Amino acid sequence: MKKTFLFVILIVAFNCLYSQSVVNENVRNGGFEYWANEDNSNIEPEYWHTVTSATGRHAGKLTKQIFKSTKTRPGSDGKYSVLIKPRSILGVMANGNLTNGRINADSMRPSNTDDNYDYTQRSNPDFCTPINNVPDSIVAWVCFRAKNAESEANFVSVVHGDVDFIYAGPEASRPQEQMCAMSGPCFIKRTCVAESENYVWKRISVPFVMKNKNVKPSYILILFSTNRLAGEGSSKDELYVDDVELIYNK
Repeated sequence: MKKTFLFVILIVAFNCLYSQSVVNENVRNGGFEYWANEDNSNIEPEYWHTVTSATGRHAGKLTKQIFKSTKTRPGSDGKYSVLIKPRSILGVMANGNLTNGRINADSMRPSNTDDNYDYTQRSNPDFCTPINNVPDSIVAWVCFRAKNAESEANFVSVVHGDVDFIYAGPEASRPQEQMCAMSGPCFIKRTCVAESENYVWKRISVPFVMKNKNVKPSYILILFSTNRLAGEGSSKDELYVDDVELIYNK
């Protein structure tokens, strides 16, 4: 009887340890309810970042692009979402950009993917999101108010290995061999006209596609941009984002 009891205890302990080892992480502050630096112009949602916390030679020249918004998706239990806006800098349109990693701004030419990109910075826990399993999909609620009907916002995420991974577009990301899985790019069509009285929300679900099954998933890098093309769009465009969540079906 004692041996049987001990055997059961060992099985339970093993199952507990196994469950902890395969725990499925999720996006931190995916509902954008918590904000940092609310008393100054560097306000950002906790664990999310934009140009005000960027690195690079031109980081200090960039204007605030995100705002705390009380516009929330239908049925939300939360009070806030994040509003992302593009800015014109010396006649050059800078897309509004939000990431759970960090932005590098080293060139005044928006399309320069060698110097302008989003990246995971493992040395700072605020600029990286650990993960140990590849989700089946990622979900977000968006409201894209654009001036032009043909404008499309961008939503993409990459699960990668234990490196400071750089995302500058699917082909310009590096190191490519450390890309474990990817969702998107998902191009978001206008849900309502800019400067109108309408706020039409859409739930978007994007599946992850495996890129390199030999890479151990270590971090996830998520990016929202007000336009699929660097330097395009209108200063009137607005991208609202709410309730970002990773979905695991297994």
